[in-house]
Amino acid sequence: MKPELTEKQIKEIRVLRRKAIRRRQVIVLCLIVVILIMFFCALGLHFSVAYTLIPIFILAAVVVLGIRASRKAVAWEKKISESSKKPKQEKTPKFDSDDEAPTFILPAQQADEVQFSLGPADSGIKSLDLRAFDQAGGSGRQEKENDLEKADLI
Repeated sequence: MKPELTEKQIKEIRVLRRKAIRRRQVIVLCLIVVILIMFFCALGLHFSVAYTLIPIFILAAVVVLGIRASRKAVAWEKKISESSKKPKQEKTPKFDSDDEAPTFILPAQQADEVQFSLGPADSGIKSLDLRAFDQAGGSGRQEKENDLEKADLI
């Protein structure tokens, strides 16, 4: 899951988008001026008018890319407005019973039809008595040392 954007980051993105729109507008105006200058120079200086096709194709590319950026911006704004309308959900869903928990069948086990459900895990251990582990661990070590002494390895 992607981290959500803050209001400050959203404002910065909108400012950057406005600057990009302004740059595209300047580029389009400059290309229109270049097209007109090349067209009239071609008529007056007797070189091919086909050279005006170069800035025309560049102008078309800028307009197409601007339309693409505009569509992406509209989709992003729609996504942002929808996410702000939705209440924030918890990261981990909580289920009241095992019946409500989603059930998944893994592809490797579809033949066996084994199902796994998500829910609270029950470890089966009610309490831990660490003293029992300490006593068992200590006596186990002594037994191992005794076995090693018997084998004359120490």
